[in-house]
Amino acid sequence: MNTSRKLLLEPSIQIETNRLLIRKYEKGDGKGLYALLERNDNRNFLVEHVDEATNVKTLEDAEVRVRQLSAFWVARNRFVMGIWLKETNEFIGNIWIEPKRWEVPSFELGYYLDQEQTGKGLATEAVKRAMKFIFDELNAHKIILITRDTNERSYKLAERLGFKKEGHLRETNKEGNHRFGLLYYGLLRKEYE
Repeated sequence: MNTSRKLLLEPSIQIETNRLLIRKYEKGDGKGLYALLERNDNRNFLVEHVDEATNVKTLEDAEVRVRQLSAFWVARNRFVMGIWLKETNEFIGNIWIEPKRWEVPSFELGYYLDQEQTGKGLATEAVKRAMKFIFDELNAHKIILITRDTNERSYKLAERLGFKKEGHLRETNKEGNHRFGLLYYGLLRKEYE
């Protein structure tokens, strides 16, 4: 898909599940992002995986970040959505969808949740709905999911949702004295359907 055609896409800016509201960021959403990073030791929990955990140190930084993510959406460079609990309207995480190759088209899918919200099936619920969004609204041929080989919850989620392991780059990264690798998963439209 060429640049002008991708700009003509009009994907939904809000999607829902039974328990979650997932939507494009809006002015004022920095408050929720900042609150998430400040509670439950989430900043330390997410620091290895999420730019926001190290770059967002103030409420103003958080607001700048959500506005940047909103601008990426408009340019179709990245589709990033916040995740809110429907029942309480609490901001609990993020889904991002990054075009890898528009001509295929293929998209990388990533996510994170408040660590207090893990183990409740919310990540599975959010990722399943994001997959539908990617295939139905972005007309994807393939979804790619990349996770650390040390992140068992993440790779188990990918496998539960039908992703196929396509590669394992062993011990390709190092943090301090700890080495880890990356697992690459893919899901084709025909496997999803």
